[in-house]
Amino acid sequence: MINIDLTNMEQSLLLVEQNLEALTPNLDPKQHYKATFVCEEILTNLARHASFENRTPDVSLKLDSIEEALSLTFKDNAQSFNLLNHPDPKIGGDLEETELGGLGIYLTKQYAKNIQYCYEDEYNILKILL
Repeated sequence: MINIDLTNMEQSLLLVEQNLEALTPNLDPKQHYKATFVCEEILTNLARHASFENRTPDVSLKLDSIEEALSLTFKDNAQSFNLLNHPDPKIGGDLEETELGGLGIYLTKQYAKNIQYCYEDEYNILKILL
């Protein structure tokens, strides 16, 4: 379990990277990129957008290697947010007319083999299988 400090994202992301490499030293580079991207996306979104409603942020990440897959379980005490319900951005057409935001969540959904979400005991629990 990795405790995440949203006030020091650089250190938190370094810890994630170190744990990822220790857990899966022979991970395919493409899979490693996806895992790093998803972790950075979810944690950065928490730091920038999550509402903790006057609570001290309590954020953790659990990494598991399951056969040929990697499981990422994010847990936080922010206001409920289910990324599965977040609308996908409109992609295509003129790049200058494309709305900002949502692309990272969209790519996370595309990279994942499976995503499960629940809100339990005032915690968001997001499990992503890559």
